[in-house]
Amino acid sequence: MTGFHWHDHHFINRQPALDFANMVVWRGQPGREEDRGGSAENLAGWAVFAGLSPPMSSVDRCVAAREAIDGYFRSGAGWPALATLYAETLTENRDTFLTTILHQAMTLAFSPDAKRVRVCGNCGWLFIDRTRNANKRWCITGVCGSRAKARRYYARKKERISAST
Repeated sequence: MTGFHWHDHHFINRQPALDFANMVVWRGQPGREEDRGGSAENLAGWAVFAGLSPPMSSVDRCVAAREAIDGYFRSGAGWPALATLYAETLTENRDTFLTTILHQAMTLAFSPDAKRVRVCGNCGWLFIDRTRNANKRWCITGVCGSRAKARRYYARKKERISAST
C-alpha cells in the first residue's frame, strides 16, 4: 500500500512511538491485517504529518523499530530489541526520525503512562488510557467502541431470531 493519506485520527496518542506502532491496523487478525508503513513513501508521509523529519534509515530498519516498540508495549516481549535499536541509533546518530521515535518509546517505557498502555479491543491499536478509572477498552470510543457495540447488538438480535424459529 503506497500513497496512504494520514489524518489526525491516526495520531490518537499524540505520542510518536505508539502512533508509529499503530501503522499496522487489525494486527494479529489474518486476512484483515494492514501495514500502512511498509513503504518509504508512507513512512515519509507519516513523518511529515507527525511533524518529524523523514526517515533516513531503510524501510526494513524502520519496520524493525516499529515492531520492537509494538512488541514491548503490547506484551513486554520486545524490550531487548527495543533497547538494542535505541543504543545503535544513538551510536550511529544518522537518522533523527528513528532517534526521536525510539527516544519517545524509551521515555514512555520509564514513565507512569507505561502502565496505562492498552490494546484496542476492536482494531488492535495501542493507546494510552487516560481515563480516571483506567478502564477504557477502545482506542477511539466513537469509532471502535461503536463498531464493537453494533457487532454485539446484531449478534444478540440474530441469536434471538434463531431461538424463536
